[in-house]
Amino acid sequence: MASFLKRDLSASRALKEKLRSGGFGTLVHSSHPSPSLVEKLAECGFDAVLIDCEHGSAGPERVEEMARASSLSGIVSILRPEDPSPWMVTKYLECGVDGLMIPLVSDAKVAQSIVDRFRFSAPFDHQDRLLILMIETIEAVNNLPQIMAVEGVDAYLVAPGDLALTIGAQPITYEWQQGDKPQAVAEVVDRAIKTIVDAGKICGTLVNHSDVGSFVDKGVRLVYDHANHMLSYGAREFHGRLKQLPYKLEAVCA
Repeated sequence: MASFLKRDLSASRALKEKLRSGGFGTLVHSSHPSPSLVEKLAECGFDAVLIDCEHGSAGPERVEEMARASSLSGIVSILRPEDPSPWMVTKYLECGVDGLMIPLVSDAKVAQSIVDRFRFSAPFDHQDRLLILMIETIEAVNNLPQIMAVEGVDAYLVAPGDLALTIGAQPITYEWQQGDKPQAVAEVVDRAIKTIVDAGKICGTLVNHSDVGSFVDKGVRLVYDHANHMLSYGAREFHGRLKQLPYKLEAVCA
């Protein structure tokens, strides 16, 4: 068990206050179970890093290392567990992370069980930690009013990829994927965002380089992307610039 009770939660408190006061927060998926990458993302100015145990290879020991890197570098560590089982809330908070982003929250009963376990697992400072619930099924979208009635949640993150699958649509959500995002997916994502924003709650969602502005205009205040996507975008831009050069690289290297 990490010495999480002695961790400095000032970054977490600052992000919560920024969101509560109408500001924007940035959450970046680490894409790799790497403590050094966590430090680099902090250096790049992101508010929070997502450590992902639902997708990827990170286990409890690596989570402790990444949480420690987050604490030392001043970036908020948010962990996504494998599923919404309450015991996982305790398990990963004891690994030293600052907060959790819980997947597959379908109704108010699940939401309440998560909040109860979150408070039980961090009895002295749960108010300083972040709790985000993922809205990633059509059932969750339909149940949003009841889910949002559960107190103790900091933000709701609308996940377009998984949401697309639950309505029988193609999960085209990233700029590098071929094809256009299905209209039905865009409509249900917008519906979820509007429901959250109109209720005065903090809404987050996955954004791309090209559409972050449009989501902010809709009221999204927790913007979320992946380190791998940013790396890929930078690589594409770099190679594109090389192709625009008026001479061949082979001639320069000769």
